[in-house]
Amino acid sequence: MTTLALRRMDEEVVAGDLADRTGVVAPSEPVSLGRLAAPGRLIEISGGAASARITTAVALVRQAQLEGETTAWIQPVLGPLFPPDLADSGVDLAALIVIHVPEDRGQAGIARAAELLLRSGGYGLCVLDLSAPRPPAAPASEDMPVRTCPPGLRGSAWQARLAGLARAHGSRVVLLTRGSERRGSLGPMVGVRLAPRRERRGVGVFAVRPEVLKHKGGPPCAPPPELRRGPWGLA
Repeated sequence: MTTLALRRMDEEVVAGDLADRTGVVAPSEPVSLGRLAAPGRLIEISGGAASARITTAVALVRQAQLEGETTAWIQPVLGPLFPPDLADSGVDLAALIVIHVPEDRGQAGIARAAELLLRSGGYGLCVLDLSAPRPPAAPASEDMPVRTCPPGLRGSAWQARLAGLARAHGSRVVLLTRGSERRGSLGPMVGVRLAPRRERRGVGVFAVRPEVLKHKGGPPCAPPPELRRGPWGLA
């Protein structure tokens, strides 16, 4: 869900425990989302269909643009990105490069496109939408050949390349994935993993809580929740 920020809820502090690799630990103090997702690392934003993955990624795009960075969003053809909602959220569409990767290139094609962009050193943030499920291979027929399943991502070498480029150029690399918080992070190179949740607060108004599941090399922390307005027509 893409939404528009109404105001910051600085007076609220996220309660509860945060899970990481070592167990359950308590957060120390609230940290802003932009500070938590600092440049030079891989940031994974995961969740199911009812999560706020895109909302949280859009907030990072806007943060990077406010810092004067050029941003890019890479998704499969016919991906979910909706430019009017981005504009309502304060994103400068003229400074956002959107790349549509053909379906037959799969997730590997999305990662490759991000690698090419980051090697140029001209992008402060790249969002990779890896949340779309892989389509099944089409059955063979007399008229059409068998359509093989698009290649997926294997191993962690691609993460190492992206993480190295992020550090070298001071860029943020945001990975959107689909999955529950019980699943482990996408890989060992992920520095921060977030599971944003949305809670209804009124008609068309939601509070987004970016729960931190992993904060590699840093203390436990909890970004404060923010109020967001859903797209027009969403009750």
